[in-house]
Amino acid sequence: MRNLGKTIVMSGVAAAFGVGLAPVESARAEYFVRPVLQYYGGMEDGLSINDLTSNSATFNDGFTRLEAYVDLGQGTIKTYLEMNGPTDVFGGATGVMRDRIVYTGDSATPVSFRYEYDSEIFADQLFTGTPPDFETRYIGIEAHFAIYEAGSNATWKDWTLFGTHSAEALFVDYEIATFQNEPDNFYTFFNGALGGDLYLTSGKAYDVFAAFNLIATPGTLVGSITMNSLNTSTISIDAPGGSFTSESGQFLGFAQTPQTGAVPEPATWALLIAGFGLVGGALRSRRRMSVCYA
Repeated sequence: MRNLGKTIVMSGVAAAFGVGLAPVESARAEYFVRPVLQYYGGMEDGLSINDLTSNSATFNDGFTRLEAYVDLGQGTIKTYLEMNGPTDVFGGATGVMRDRIVYTGDSATPVSFRYEYDSEIFADQLFTGTPPDFETRYIGIEAHFAIYEAGSNATWKDWTLFGTHSAEALFVDYEIATFQNEPDNFYTFFNGALGGDLYLTSGKAYDVFAAFNLIATPGTLVGSITMNSLNTSTISIDAPGGSFTSESGQFLGFAQTPQTGAVPEPATWALLIAGFGLVGGALRSRRRMSVCYA
């Protein structure tokens, strides 16, 4: 049985960001792709700001395999996680994206925004009877999706439902699935979707955010955990009364938005992985674990 957390309440909720990154220079920040891997207390961050429209990060040492692929053109986030126990090491495969789109069309016809995702989860583990030195395994999935009007205060580090600007969102939602009540050896197929219909104003710009995260700690059990979301999580936009352009010139195949001069954002600021401190916080409350990121 999986435990789900899902809400569309847009009230301000204090963010629980757990991962700090080095400052990044940026004159403006309309689009980015960000595949991120976390393992053995370290991080591989494939952040690309207003440059690449697709990027990937991979890690495989024969014991842990992590993959993350983010592609604005396809509107996809693909992730894969494989870890072996027993270990209390935390692993994560994450993808985050954002692009700015401009709508042209009928403001009386709703536009449908949808973010669909799935994952195959297979645990091939067993208990050896040895008293544990640490607590049991954790397996979880987290998805976020949000639409803001351009010019809102939403930033890469503060756009999810748990951020301080969520009340400004036209749409913001999330889903968390955990698999804590499954047997030692199990297989399941998980799928979900976030989205809604919005009435947009012709000529206005909007920011689309999405994130998807696989997270696991094998715990005391011997054997492997595999989480396969390469099949993939995908954004789709259906606008029967109009069309879009995009800042990247690639997002879902939308053409480049003509440049009219953007207002610069602050040149230097610390980026944080959006929203995923929630799961990290849950883990820290369950297990005495210290993970430090450089």
